[in-house]
Amino acid sequence: MRAFGADNPSQPATLSRRDVVSSALALLAATAAGPASAQAYPVRAMQIIVPFAAGGGVDVVTRVVAEAAGTILKQRFVIENRGGAATMLGSQAVAKAEPDGYTLLAAPTTMVINPALKAAVPFDWEKDFVPVAMIAKLPFVVVAGKAYPASTMKELEAVGKTAKDPITFGSGGAGTVAHLAGEFFGIVSGAKVQHVAYRGEAPALTDAISGNISVMFCTLASASGHIKGGTMKALGVTTAKRAALLPEVPTVAEQGYAGYDLSAWVALVAPRGTPPAVVDVLNAAINAALAQPEINARLIEIGSEPAPGSAAELGAFMAKDAKIWAEVVKTASIKVE
Repeated sequence: MRAFGADNPSQPATLSRRDVVSSALALLAATAAGPASAQAYPVRAMQIIVPFAAGGGVDVVTRVVAEAAGTILKQRFVIENRGGAATMLGSQAVAKAEPDGYTLLAAPTTMVINPALKAAVPFDWEKDFVPVAMIAKLPFVVVAGKAYPASTMKELEAVGKTAKDPITFGSGGAGTVAHLAGEFFGIVSGAKVQHVAYRGEAPALTDAISGNISVMFCTLASASGHIKGGTMKALGVTTAKRAALLPEVPTVAEQGYAGYDLSAWVALVAPRGTPPAVVDVLNAAINAALAQPEINARLIEIGSEPAPGSAAELGAFMAKDAKIWAEVVKTASIKVE
């Protein structure tokens, strides 16, 4: 079994939450006193472009944290939803924006996946953006209908190795994190898997419940109600640690797949050339927002995991995550145009 993440984890070592919060609050206090460049920012509302339609996980998480961070900075964050072209439309708009800290991007995981999936991407995420702050991770859970013969990931592997037909797993679209997470399981387990793309998670969930497909790699927000309501069973959570929303569900890694640690995420990034002092102010505000108990509770409630940290940690995380996804795409021979 080859686990890509075992030697190359997608999450670098980080400071403790207490250290991050203390640093954020200290920086905000220092900003209030100087330097002049930081004192002058922000003086007006800031725009965050979300490269998805309104109402999805990235959009909701961004709005929750942006509202709290805006209160801290005493300026409003205006959210603009600009979906299209697999998140590249909104992302490109921010890449071309003035690097003054007033136009920002709620960057999703697809930012680092698209270069491996597509022949042409109209920007270079490493050269055209600077990392600001991780906002949250969005874990996935592997779910199946109640009648499906596997109830654990090892049992799912056994089905995939012994059954005549491959395990069919659904996702909300080709090239999504859920799609790649399922392919990754096939790679590390040796089970035969076959992806089935749907237009969104809802129809895939319906088919998983009815048994038309074997399993689904699904967001916690979409699956948790079905799990708690008894219409679906959870086989495993895709992150290294158990999800706060479903603490009773073991991780995939716990079940014998060391290094399996995958999730979607949303991070704040800015156009390249944004002054470091501005990045520091924004990072401190996001971390201070994530430190608020009510914000933490709300994020967990909607199926995400708060992920405070420095801008440098975010940059390292994105670079490592990009390498992991690129290897999954290459090994599974996935192309999406």
